[in-house]
Formats: sequence, structure tokens, C-alpha cells
Amino acid sequence: MAQKKQDRYTERARPSRHNAQASEGGGSAGLDPFMIVALFGLAVAVVLAFGFLIGRQGTPETAAEATAEPTPLDAAAAMTDTAPTAAPVDSAPDAASGEGKYPDGPVDQALDPETTAYFATIETPRGPIVIELWPEAAPQHVNSFVFLAREGYFDGLVWHRVVPDFVIQGGDPTGTGNGGPGYNIPGEFNADNPIPHRVGSLAMARTPDPNSAGSQFYVVTADGPSASGLDGEYTNFGHVISGMGAVLSIVQGDTMDKVTIEEKPIAERVVSPDDIRAGTLPENGLE
Repeated sequence: MAQKKQDRYTERARPSRHNAQASEGGGSAGLDPFMIVALFGLAVAVVLAFGFLIGRQGTPETAAEATAEPTPLDAAAAMTDTAPTAAPVDSAPDAASGEGKYPDGPVDQALDPETTAYFATIETPRGPIVIELWPEAAPQHVNSFVFLAREGYFDGLVWHRVVPDFVIQGGDPTGTGNGGPGYNIPGEFNADNPIPHRVGSLAMARTPDPNSAGSQFYVVTADGPSASGLDGEYTNFGHVISGMGAVLSIVQGDTMDKVTIEEKPIAERVVSPDDIRAGTLPENGLE
């Protein structure tokens, strides 16, 4: 009985006569099944390894494409794609579009923050947006903005970048995020006592160079760490006092039909940088 069991076991393990003959004749039919499985597994591993190498070769190009377009502030504190950035001015400016139009810089607008309050109204298809400007906090930025507005520079430009719950950005004559007026403005960050970025803040976009602001600006659409991460790093030079509902309705490609500047006695000012520092936002800013 023990011999029979051994025979059965041996018979199951032994190749059939047909397979043995094929093996002796050099045919593939004699390959051990375990060897076939091993070879198949090795082939799969080679294919997967090759695919992984190809994927890694494509990564740098993909990363470059992801960072090529200027963006506002997704990871603001580290100057990542969440920070509002404007690419350097094109080396071949298109004067007809306003690109590089003012290489000599803005004309002095003789602003007087001690006696006068300054307001900008941006007409859009979603309604007017009224912003109070702060020449006492950022005199060069406000002077530039007022100059460009009075020149009609912003009229007809699009909001070329809209990041929900973060910012809307415009002021580029090319509509691509790569344009500017032909000059740069030194940073006015008030780093020792920064003006917080809050919903309704008006501030200037720039490249990683702190002194690279031009004509591109953004309006903050939501409070949070992305916005506050910009404090002391970007020039905050005004605040929406009316029409925040229009701001929140803007979609990419909407136009700013016309931008006008109005001067009023300083007693009629609505919101100051110190109000924002104290956390006091304009009541009608969220209409």
C-alpha cells in the first residue's frame, strides 16, 4: 500500500511521455510550469520598470508647464503657485495693446493724502466696484494706479485670472498674465506693520522679485491662510468699499469696461489702513 502511494505521487510529478519526448527533441513544451510563470513575471516587471522610467522623464517638463503661468496665491508664504505673480514685461512690447507703453514710468499725480481721499470705480458687466486707495500707505503704487486709470490704460482689459475663494486678477494689457506698462514699482510692503489681506483688499501682483510690480493688481475674495500669507510680502494699497457682490461674481474673461478716479475731502474717507489692521471692514463692502 505504501508503494502504491509513492507511485501515485511520483506519477503526478513525472512529465508525461509526450512531454518528455518533446523535451528531448528540444521543443518548448517541456518547460516547467513554474519556470513559465517566473518568466512571465519577469517580463511584466521589465515592462513596468520601463514605463516608470518613461514617466519620470516626463515629470520635469510637466512641472515646468505647471509653473510657467503666473498665478496668485495658493501657497503664499513660500511664493508658490498661490501667490499672485505677474511675469516680466515682454521684450517686444505691443504698444497698440498698452504693453510696455510707458517705459519712462508714471507721471506724478500730485496726490495729497493729508487733505484728499481717493476712490477708484471699476465698471464691470457684473456691476461697479468702488475702491478706496491709500496713498499714505503706498504712495508709488497709488500714484501709478491713478496715472494708468486716468490714461484709460485699464479700460477694456479682462480679468485674466480668477481663483475661487482667493483672488480675481487683472490689469494686464495682453490678457495673458505676462504684460505690463513698461516699468516696475518698488515694493511698499509696510513689513514692520503690514496691512492685512482681507476680503476686499486691493493689492499688486509681482514676480518673485519684490520690486517688480507693474499694472497687474488683484482683489482678495475670501479671508483665510492663503490671503493672510501675503501680508508684508505684497503691496496692499486699497480696499473695496462698495460692490463686493460684483467682485464675487466676476469670471475669467469678464472685462473692466472703464476705471475712473474720484477725489473727495479727507473727511469723506470710508476705510483706512489702520481700520483693516484693527479688523474693521467697511459695512457696505459685501453688498
